[in-house]
Amino acid sequence: MRLWTSLAVAAAVSLPAALPAHAADRPLTRDALLAMLKTDQVWCSGWRDKDQSCEDVAFIDVLPGDKVRQVSRYRMSADPDLQMVVRETINVEGGALCSVFNFDALEIVVLVDEEPAPVEQSAPILAILAESMANLEGKKACEAYVRDEATGELKASVTLDGEAAPEFDSIYKLIRPDTRILLRPMFEDAEEPSPV
Repeated sequence: MRLWTSLAVAAAVSLPAALPAHAADRPLTRDALLAMLKTDQVWCSGWRDKDQSCEDVAFIDVLPGDKVRQVSRYRMSADPDLQMVVRETINVEGGALCSVFNFDALEIVVLVDEEPAPVEQSAPILAILAESMANLEGKKACEAYVRDEATGELKASVTLDGEAAPEFDSIYKLIRPDTRILLRPMFEDAEEPSPV
């Protein structure tokens, strides 16, 4: 679900640890993935029980023609309260979500204290982001999913141009849209989660 935005975060901050493999895990089929995408649940990456927070969240709309619109939200820092909202269209290919990276095709809004940042504040942030992702331009990322039947969580495995990229794998918790969700800051010195 995070696809390029997770790659951006990893490129700009640090790479997450790879997920452990489980022999009994079976990938979601295309039909199972589409059914899950249509449930209107919020996809929370990096769920943490102690404060009921997420590293980032994604809101999904299934579109005609095997496409999905994803709106993801990230909290970059607490002081100032700096967040990023990224909107992108992704293709459903088999049981995976895939996208060829094109930075200019992403719709990105930088928020400061819940308000759109002025251009003079957002432009340098977007420039740094674009530079950190330049080596991904034109590459195809796909994210395939396995459901943990015990917890209901989804384990996502990422490939880049067909090659496994476990450093970008994620675990998602699906959350009801009326649930209060807190976003954790991406940077270590920022501690307080922010509500979404």
